[in-house]
Amino acid sequence: MASTLLFLIGGTQDDILDTVADEFVAAAGGRDATTALLMIGGQGWERYLPRYLQPWEKRGATKYHLIVPRHDGFLDLPAATSDLRAASGIFIAGGQTSRYHQLYASEPIRSVIRQRCSDGVPFAGLSAGALLAPDVCLLRATPNTPNQALEVVEGLGLVSDLIVEVHFTEGPGTLPTLLDGMSRTKTRRGLGIGESACAVLDNGRLRRVVGSGVYEVTMTDFEAQRYEMTEVAPG
Repeated sequence: MASTLLFLIGGTQDDILDTVADEFVAAAGGRDATTALLMIGGQGWERYLPRYLQPWEKRGATKYHLIVPRHDGFLDLPAATSDLRAASGIFIAGGQTSRYHQLYASEPIRSVIRQRCSDGVPFAGLSAGALLAPDVCLLRATPNTPNQALEVVEGLGLVSDLIVEVHFTEGPGTLPTLLDGMSRTKTRRGLGIGESACAVLDNGRLRRVVGSGVYEVTMTDFEAQRYEMTEVAPG
């Protein structure tokens, strides 16, 4: 069985995308890599493309498939599934998590991503993309929906028995959100990933940390939300 390699990135500080690109590009095939980049579109979305493409291009990986909704807000599903099946790496970008969830954690795209990753294609997710990776995904309130209650929804299922929270050391309320999600779903293991960090998982196990600011959270009492938290050293 092929290894499932995940790069879960908490934000964009301290050139973390460039640093992670060393290992991600190598895992995807180096100069021969073809990466599927999944985004949600919206006004001015093209200005974010260099954030993702430049680190890959610096390493000679110039081939990519851009998967983004059409002007009507829907995906071209045949084209998207074809591009995913042809890709040697998958990267889900950052942005509005609920929209990413709607587009990419629903069928048939969800099953295609799961199959490609089970075949050994490396997966990277930035912020929203990282939140989608486990069985369980947390949809938290945003500045546009401040009164929205925390939603717990089905993720991509690339890793089990784990909940991820991003912007962990910078964003307000990230630890309570993570604990709430863990308690409601009876998930004992959580990962808090800061904006300067990437957690690299291999077959569901944390293999190493790139950058700094990754915390392992273990729930010891779901009802009382008692927990233990340890920062994971880089390397």
